[in-house]
Amino acid sequence: MGTTPARRGTDHQGARRPGFGPRRAPYPRRWPMLRRFRYRFDNAMARGTPAMIGVIAAAMLALALLNAITLLVLAPDLVRKEGGASVLWRSALRVLNPPGMLQRDYVPSVGVAYRIISTVITIIGILLLSTLIGVLGAGIQRKLAKLRKGRSVVVESDHTVILGWSEQIHMIISELVEANRNQKYACVTVLAPKDKAQMDDAIRERVGATAPTRVVCRTGDPTRISDINLVNPKEARSILVLPPEHDDADISVIKSLLAVNSGALSEASHEGRAVPHVVTSIADDHNLPAALIAGGARTHVVSAQCFIARLLVQTSLQSGLSIVYTGLLEFDGDEIYMSAQPQLAGQTFGEAVYTFRTSTVIGIRRLDGQILLNPPAATAILGTDQIVAISEDDDTVVPTDEVPTITFEAIVTAEASDPQPERVLLLGWNARTPEAVKQLAQLAPEGSRLDIVADVPDLDDRVERLRTGLPQIELGVLAADPANRVVLEEVDLAAYQHVMVVGDAGAVDKSATDSRTLMTLLHLRDLAVQHGHGFSVVTEMADDRNRTLAQAAHADDFILSDNLLSLRMAQTSENPELNRLFQELFDPEGCQIRLRPAQEYVQPHATVSFYTVVEAALRRDQIAIGYRLARHAQRRPDYGIVVNPDKAALLSLTGGDKVIVLDGRS
Repeated sequence: MGTTPARRGTDHQGARRPGFGPRRAPYPRRWPMLRRFRYRFDNAMARGTPAMIGVIAAAMLALALLNAITLLVLAPDLVRKEGGASVLWRSALRVLNPPGMLQRDYVPSVGVAYRIISTVITIIGILLLSTLIGVLGAGIQRKLAKLRKGRSVVVESDHTVILGWSEQIHMIISELVEANRNQKYACVTVLAPKDKAQMDDAIRERVGATAPTRVVCRTGDPTRISDINLVNPKEARSILVLPPEHDDADISVIKSLLAVNSGALSEASHEGRAVPHVVTSIADDHNLPAALIAGGARTHVVSAQCFIARLLVQTSLQSGLSIVYTGLLEFDGDEIYMSAQPQLAGQTFGEAVYTFRTSTVIGIRRLDGQILLNPPAATAILGTDQIVAISEDDDTVVPTDEVPTITFEAIVTAEASDPQPERVLLLGWNARTPEAVKQLAQLAPEGSRLDIVADVPDLDDRVERLRTGLPQIELGVLAADPANRVVLEEVDLAAYQHVMVVGDAGAVDKSATDSRTLMTLLHLRDLAVQHGHGFSVVTEMADDRNRTLAQAAHADDFILSDNLLSLRMAQTSENPELNRLFQELFDPEGCQIRLRPAQEYVQPHATVSFYTVVEAALRRDQIAIGYRLARHAQRRPDYGIVVNPDKAALLSLTGGDKVIVLDGRS
């Protein structure tokens, strides 16, 4: 037979074991009753505003009952005449509205005793009512303060979540607002370790009106799962993780990716929801594998180091290219879309190029996700394919039955001349410079030379390491301050076709870095005007707010900054398929956008339609996506660049004009 377990503190016979006395009362008897009452009262008050209101309400009810009992004792005839309910109501009003009841509640037959007691009750009622008003006011103030702290949960779905805060956030929010312009209930939520009011003010000042998109800010740590849950990421459409502005930015990004992956993405997957995709950027290319592992399969990571370096080099070699990239990455204007066009099934890619008058077809997306940019003209389009096109909007990718008007006799059939070696001057040095030199070695014509002028320690050793791995380009070095005008005067600027000016992108004092960069730029322009130099200049700024100042130096000084990185992240958050396309465009070994002399395609001064330019480009295995007019090269905001023109529109290109083409195969 089993035995009954002994209770705690007793033996098997049920006797209390030594050392275990009787159970203690909740409050020891040695404390006076008044002190125990005060202790319970303090505990009740510590529970917050609702408990305080309950205590005051109980006290008011007790006063009302006391007043009713007083009337019952001192004026029983009045109680019988009016009824118990009426007397109780009169007593409650005396407590809730003492001044008013003093004027209306005069009962001459009750005597002096009742008047004295009622006066005391009235005074106590005034004190309780004042206390109640104060408690309610304090409670409302605490609630408003809590709301201002931004710690309430966001009840949204299909929204965009931004984790972190940096200068990029203003550009990203602006682009998301533009992308959601035709959406009725769009929402962007921001979680950052900043005061909610400060975030709201900064967005209002830098971005302006965001309607119809609502921007909701919350205060929290973007590396903590509990804080991230405040913005309801598991029901979001996309999540953007912004790198903070400090030296350990990549570490913070990776921690945020781990928190998102183990929290929101895991919960969404377990609940059978659509898992949101994550977009972020990494400053150091060496941390890219770790970020991809931390984020998982749904994460798209952009290497800022490679991306900016490639843009810097490509724009340096082709003046005006940054305007083209900016136009394609912005939501305000012509963008890249993927559109299903089943009626094109059976046609070739070359035929599809002429099917769209106001859109420019640049590639095909297969059903398995493969993207073919500038495929051979004979490539067949399948019924399950999507076309990749540059268009004003997704609903403007519409085919036309119009027969293209092509002036064949105006097409130039001669082979393009071979590119000649070029000399490039790099002023400054930062963490992206080695990658930029590698990109230049791949893109520049054979026999080109790069000279580096910078004031950094061990410059000769750094360049020597690059020279060892890049025998295809000649490297020169001068250890000097590029912001010093005397140094620039000693450099043979007339020998260079392109000049790149870079600052310390990782510097803490961005204002000082940009000041030096801007001074270098002004010296260059002044020397170019004095001596008639014709080099192009591309400048990288550390702070995007200095772009306007830099552009004031000269209309052709196209400025690169983190702006384009923000635009790419915003585009990827809206359509993650575009990330692979952008990787292809910015890869030196893939398809590239080039600005080629117009005389290589059509006869100078010939009046032709853009269909004719498209035909001339197709014969060279290229896709014409626009042109640049030399006579408008100094005119803002587009500097003579037209992307995705109406193909039926007539134009006349001169010797200094350019045709913008997509060259190479993916």
